Amino acid sequence: MQRRIQKPVHEVFNDGFLEYGKVTVQRNDARKKIGDAFVPEGKLAYQLMNAREEDIQLAGAMNSRLDMKVKTRFPPSFKTNRKKSSMSCKVHEIIYDVIDVDWDKSRSYLFFYLQEVGEAQ
Repeated sequence: MQRRIQKPVHEVFNDGFLEYGKVTVQRNDARKKIGDAFVPEGKLAYQLMNAREEDIQLAGAMNSRLDMKVKTRFPPSFKTNRKKSSMSCKVHEIIYDVIDVDWDKSRSYLFFYLQEVGEAQ
């Protein structure tokens, strides 16, 4: 009897793309604040995840509100990036603050916990 070799199951990230980066302050010639601008640093395909009760409690403990949780692949550039929580993300022209970024045991996937800030200008 021949054994069938089971093919590995690959994650599908087809819910959309998120751009990650930073929100910078825009100033006029007189150095007065005129607004904020999102400066993208990269783009990742994502899979929308259901928020668990402990995820919502984590956000509440950080004085934040969990609006979206997404799963992405773990890009190599994130292995050296230590300030993941100071990042912002843009999804469908809406800017989100990154509350927290978590990863799985094998460091193959990232989980972004996002709080909506507003629409991109």
